[in-house]
Amino acid sequence: MSGAPRVSAIIPTLNGAATLPPLLAALGRERAAGRGLAEVVAIDSGSRDGTVGLLAAAGARVLDLGGARFGHGSARNRAAAAATGDVLLFLTQDVEPVGDGWLPPLLEGLADAGVAGTFGRQLPRGASAEETFLARVNYGGRPRRLTAADLAAAFGPGTTLFSSAFGVVRRSAWAAIPFPDVVMSEDQAWAMASLRAGWEIRYEPRAEAYHGHRFGLARAFRRNFDSGSSLQQLGLARGSWRAGAAHLVRELRWIAALHGGGAVAHAVLYESVRMMGFQCGRLERVLPRPVARALGEAPRG
Repeated sequence: MSGAPRVSAIIPTLNGAATLPPLLAALGRERAAGRGLAEVVAIDSGSRDGTVGLLAAAGARVLDLGGARFGHGSARNRAAAAATGDVLLFLTQDVEPVGDGWLPPLLEGLADAGVAGTFGRQLPRGASAEETFLARVNYGGRPRRLTAADLAAAFGPGTTLFSSAFGVVRRSAWAAIPFPDVVMSEDQAWAMASLRAGWEIRYEPRAEAYHGHRFGLARAFRRNFDSGSSLQQLGLARGSWRAGAAHLVRELRWIAALHGGGAVAHAVLYESVRMMGFQCGRLERVLPRPVARALGEAPRG
């Protein structure tokens, strides 16, 4: 990109008052340092906990859904269309960038005109043992350069193509290929379409953010129901039993070494529930709509 890019941070929000302050503080420091971050655009889904006030106090522009149903892709597209930057920095409300030099490494990849986006490393602070292991697999310490050739590899843990939780997208790439309308995994869908169109995507582990999850069994099922539904629609769910089993073996060894036998038993239960949710989600197209709404987490029409 010629010259210093103008960066717009985009954050979908819903009752995020508990997690937003560290993120907004990090964005404020980045703006003050003059490293290209020009604005923060949030799109809120009807928060009732002070989220909108926190955003306004931080100088963010707050949009609403305009009466539309929330969608991971459509909400981000609405905010991106309202943003003015030539680089779109996508974040979730529960990430916290590490340190004060995380934005430049993300932008460096965009110096190559053929790169559509760059995503950074997510460190699973506060996550459960199971989610910690998954994050370690998906966000390793080595940079990656993704091209259309990577689409031939089996999709699964360790093959993340992009993340809209902590990544930048060239505005012209987004304008050509907006986020698709899928229940979940809109970032994987966007990455697939971009790679097929000839763009490259970079993974840059020098840019780091804390992002950890600790789900109960019910929420793990519901989130993975959505994941299974989306990845089935995208054609990425093939071989999920085999990939899941291989991942589980590695995970149990890691958990046993660090946490002992009790944690292993919980991991077996957790991963069984997660896989059950994923496989049920793959069948969403044949389920009655009320059943899908009850089993999944994301809103459905």
